[in-house]
Amino acid sequence: MIKKAMILAMAFALTGCLVTVDSDSRSVHRVWDEGEVSRIRLGNTDQNWIRNSFGEPMTKLSYADGSEIWKYRNRSEKDTEVGVFLIFSVDVEEERIDTLSIEFIDGVVSNYWVEQERY
Repeated sequence: MIKKAMILAMAFALTGCLVTVDSDSRSVHRVWDEGEVSRIRLGNTDQNWIRNSFGEPMTKLSYADGSEIWKYRNRSEKDTEVGVFLIFSVDVEEERIDTLSIEFIDGVVSNYWVEQERY
């Protein structure tokens, strides 16, 4: 009985050694990071500071009440490969887009938020 248990345990241990996982993440287009966004102060930060920190927005939306929303996008990709030695391999690719939206009223930040999309 002990011999069978040892053989079974060894078989499970060897099987675990045959699985490989390789992951690679890369930033394709990066405009902003969390540290910069945390410096935005509602009611104090103005459009000039935002433009100097993040550059020109990807999109500007203007509304009848005079408010504006500027949008900035970061794009990254992640490749993950999972394989079982000599049997099969699966490659999973994921694209992630983080959109920072900043709302201005009278040229001053009134709100901001980040939206994430994964493909």
